[in-house]
Parts: sequence; C-alpha cells; structure tokens
Amino acid sequence: MKELFDLLDAKERQLLVLLCILLSAVLVFHSAFALKEKRTYFRSVKSLPTQEKEYERIREQTSGKKREWVMWDEARRDSVEIGTKYFYREDENINELRQDLRRIFQNAQVQILSDLRFEYAEFQDSEMKIVKVSFTMAGPYFSLKKLIHQVEMHPKFLMIERIDFMDIDTQSGRIELRIELAGYYER
Repeated sequence: MKELFDLLDAKERQLLVLLCILLSAVLVFHSAFALKEKRTYFRSVKSLPTQEKEYERIREQTSGKKREWVMWDEARRDSVEIGTKYFYREDENINELRQDLRRIFQNAQVQILSDLRFEYAEFQDSEMKIVKVSFTMAGPYFSLKKLIHQVEMHPKFLMIERIDFMDIDTQSGRIELRIELAGYYER
C-alpha cells in the first residue's frame, strides 16, 4: 500500500489528504446529527401506538359530544314545538280553549247540564297557567266514553282531572257526571 502512495506526487497526496479530511467530517456529521435523528425517529415509532390510542379516545369523545349536542338540539326543537303546538297561548287567543271544548262536546254528542265554570291558577316559578273547567253532563255510558276519547285525541294539553258520578239510572242506562278538565296555558 505504501508503494501506491509513492506513485502519487505531492499535489495528489494533498488532494487525497483533503478528501480524507472531508470524509472524516462527513462521518462526524453523520454520527453526531443523523444518528440523533434516527434515535428520535425510533422513539417516535415506539410512542406511535400510545398516540394512536389517545387520538382514538379523543375522536370518540368528540363524536360523543357531537351526539350529545344533536340530542340537546332535538330537545330544544321539541320544546319549541311543544310550546307552539300543544299549549294554549294566553296572549294569542284566550277563547281557543272554549272553542275547543265546544267542538269536543259536539263531536262526543254529550248533553251539558250546567254552565262551564273556569278556574285559573298559576304555577310558581313557571310560565305556565292552568285552567280548570268543571261542568255536569248527562247521557248514556257511551257518551262518556266518546267524551273521554275526544279529550284524549285532542292535540292540545287538555286533560281529564276528575270524574264524579252523581247519579246512575240502571233502568235507562243514563248517568249524570261532574267532570273537571284542565287546560294548560303558556304565557
């Protein structure tokens, strides 16, 4: 190998020394910086499953929150719909309940013996009012059944609060009842 160096002149030897220094610098650079990056890469590869699990957990949390938000939004829309469709509105038409009762009585074909008595009350800490309507009716059992069906099928919040049997004629099948209905208003 020494004979090989003897064949080179001084300029070529200087070039060879320069190339060796350059190669040494590249090796130092590689071992100092590239190996550090390689270690960082391997550490990242090792932590990848943990990061993927964390990402999946956060993604599930996010989708759960989105589902929850959709449910609350549906509940809000349902609440608005209930307020507009099913409650009587005090400020719009106070006679709406009276008109509904008249239609229910006509459809059920019941005979009302007394005047309708209205009692208004308010719920504490609420924007709701209740109106209790009491009256006396007479007729066969089938009329009572039709009245109950009409009240149940009515789309607004109108409920039968109480039914008191006042007189039952077993011969003719005629009954006399005191009925109390409750309608709900929203201010």
